[in-house]
Amino acid sequence: MSKQIDDVPLVQRRVLATELLLNGEGISDVSRKARLSLPTVSKYKALIEKGGPEALARLRIHGNAPRLDDASQSWLVSAIKHSPDLHGYPGPTWTKNQLRELILRRFGVQFSASHVGYLVRGYGLAHRLTYPISEKASPMIAQKSQSDVYAARRKMAAKMLLHGASVERVSKTLNVSERTVAKYRSMTVAGGVEAVEQIRSSGREATLGPEALAWLRAALERSPMAHGYESELWRNVDVQKLIKERFGVYHSSGHVRTLVGKLGLEHRMRPPKQRTEKKRLTINDGTLGWVAATVKESPRAHGIDGDHWTNARLHAVLHRHVGIEYSRGYIWEIATRAGVADLLTRRRS
Repeated sequence: MSKQIDDVPLVQRRVLATELLLNGEGISDVSRKARLSLPTVSKYKALIEKGGPEALARLRIHGNAPRLDDASQSWLVSAIKHSPDLHGYPGPTWTKNQLRELILRRFGVQFSASHVGYLVRGYGLAHRLTYPISEKASPMIAQKSQSDVYAARRKMAAKMLLHGASVERVSKTLNVSERTVAKYRSMTVAGGVEAVEQIRSSGREATLGPEALAWLRAALERSPMAHGYESELWRNVDVQKLIKERFGVYHSSGHVRTLVGKLGLEHRMRPPKQRTEKKRLTINDGTLGWVAATVKESPRAHGIDGDHWTNARLHAVLHRHVGIEYSRGYIWEIATRAGVADLLTRRRS
């Protein structure tokens, strides 16, 4: 159990510890729930009492200086990009334990599995890591602990925004994308911290266990035609259907592609369509002004049977206005650029 909780990134456990300390929980309870040592929690508590949550947020994620010099890190990046077979390990992609052994063997430095993951993500090579099929499925308590971390991080983001922190600062402090923080800000303005607290956590443990992943790996290595799909390479929608039919589990399109990447089988997938800039060029200042004016009016003035604007409703009227089908994500971006994104998330009283 502790191994799974310890795999949660330190920045997330730190956020959870901060939230628990602010709620008045004792050092022992915080140490147990956040999987941090007692001296570490004591240090965190002293920092918070002296300088508030921001003092703790300013701490480096790893206190010690990196123990690999530039040349060593350059060699490691090259090794991660290439097949593990070149270094005596099976499989097309790496596991964290394989990289730990490689680093120890090459440089005589021993890193934890979580620190190896941190290094790989920092190099922008997370897609080169794979799920170790032999590991046991994550226990429910590990899932709950990670969910608690995400909830605490959202709540802290809302509080920082209410106290005047900028989107950029909150993003860097909590390691959350600026787009997500902008969404939190709109929700917080409309409904306070409670609005953000009601978000369901999407960051969950994988719902497919080791046996399921092994079966999926074998299935994807074969042609889609063997499973009744008329294509040479797998499409996201086909893999979604395959997982749903076999295991009764629904995964989003984005999660499917992430899962396939973790299994090291991107080459078995049909490449995603390249996004063009042609559509984006149509959103000029005049269109943004029209969006701003439209969202400030009642949807009924534009033939929408409703009293408030949603992403879907703006999508419909914008499509009617410019004749172009935009994605939901880009609709949100348009509303943000027009300065009316907060009106899309305002709730009915």
